[in-house]
Amino acid sequence: MMPSGEKRIGTSGVGFALGRSDRWFYTRSKKAPKWLKGLQDIGFQGDLVELKIIRQDKRGMSLAKTISLRDFVKLVTYEAIVQRNLKAIILLAAFAETGLERILDDAFAGRSIEFILEKIVHYSKWTYEELEEVLQYNREEVWALYPWSGQDLSKSAFT
Repeated sequence: MMPSGEKRIGTSGVGFALGRSDRWFYTRSKKAPKWLKGLQDIGFQGDLVELKIIRQDKRGMSLAKTISLRDFVKLVTYEAIVQRNLKAIILLAAFAETGLERILDDAFAGRSIEFILEKIVHYSKWTYEELEEVLQYNREEVWALYPWSGQDLSKSAFT
């Protein structure tokens, strides 16, 4: 984690997470322009930040090139969908389950889950207004599914 609180992923770790070598990301980003263009088309920024890593088990430190968490998710998504990488698909499933657990925990505890709206806007490229329209439409659709929609439920039909 950076002093600002930003979390980043080392590019060598990216390769391992996807079942590749530790130099996979570096090699692909330098020698596969179509691959890099495909990533950029889905919003991959590719801002590499070099960080000093202090090793607890070894003396001294090493340097690691890192990408943002958001770029990591875009990379894993691209690998899962376009490259059909099974390890990437498994990672996405794990991310989804973990995130869904957090969302449900927050919702049932009465905490705000507004943070998910920012993610939806980012990944869908919708504006907040468009998202609100879609959510309102969904609410109306769900409401229409209930046979008692629009009825005063305080007066029972059986009394």
